[in-house]
Amino acid sequence: MLKISQNNHSWIAFEASVLAQQQFESVAIPFAGFAKLDWYLKLWNKRITNNDICQWSWWIARGRVENNSEQLDEFDLEILLSEPDELIELNGSPLKNWFCDFDTIWLESLRKNIDKLNNETRKALAISAGILTGEYLLSFTSETENLKRPLSEVYIEMVNQVNQIIDNQSYNRSTNLTASDFIVRTKADLLYLNLPNPGSMLNFLNSSSCWKETWVRRNNTFQNELLNSVKDSPSGLISSKEHYLQVLSRLLERSKHIPSWAIVFQESLPLSLAEMVDEVKKHRQIKTTYMKDFSEIIGQRKVYVIVAHS
Repeated sequence: MLKISQNNHSWIAFEASVLAQQQFESVAIPFAGFAKLDWYLKLWNKRITNNDICQWSWWIARGRVENNSEQLDEFDLEILLSEPDELIELNGSPLKNWFCDFDTIWLESLRKNIDKLNNETRKALAISAGILTGEYLLSFTSETENLKRPLSEVYIEMVNQVNQIIDNQSYNRSTNLTASDFIVRTKADLLYLNLPNPGSMLNFLNSSSCWKETWVRRNNTFQNELLNSVKDSPSGLISSKEHYLQVLSRLLERSKHIPSWAIVFQESLPLSLAEMVDEVKKHRQIKTTYMKDFSEIIGQRKVYVIVAHS
């Protein structure tokens, strides 16, 4: 099974508990990631507009957020798990940076087969299941790889998971823009500004997680493009606390047309709670602040949510 940490469950539960106390019908999320929170919001019949600069996240959102009805069926699975029409060029695959030869060939074949689907939403679901399968593979070490199950069997299980579609009876939308551009173009009752850590884009590009973007795009030539796209984003390279404050201030200034804000951030990355509160107060009145202490988990910190209204 795909390993999901207890911390991920706890974090989402904290986010959901905060939002359950807010009054809103529509929400804008500039940094979508795996769009796990969005699934809960659809259960609550909230209209969702989300965004992420990474294409792997955008494809997941197209299947999970925009989609209210489409599912992959047995006919789709026949196409997706069919033998490749041509020989997979193993030596030219950047996936070899993360996967063994067999797994690389399987993932490359799946990606080619996904492009054979005629329906864009079903492509999104197929990509989502492929990402979950790749994450499953990366959860093993050299000592445990003998425990891996057949990949087609795992993929079918992941398809069953991504096929759990929620119909919230709304027109939901996902985009692949910078956070600033997304916020300016989006109307919603609530901005859920889940601030990434400074430098997180560079960390992503240098980590094993980067395989997802490589696999979705079918190339590994996007690093400079993504780094340039986040120059004015909290996830970009931040040179100082003052620099971060400038980036944050511009982002909040662009968000004034959205009536309510829920600003999520980790303790001292790079601002303290008092410093973050002072900055938010420059733009609008703060209603309340929520806190969840994850410090008992190695490498984690306190997480805060500041709720502010116009």
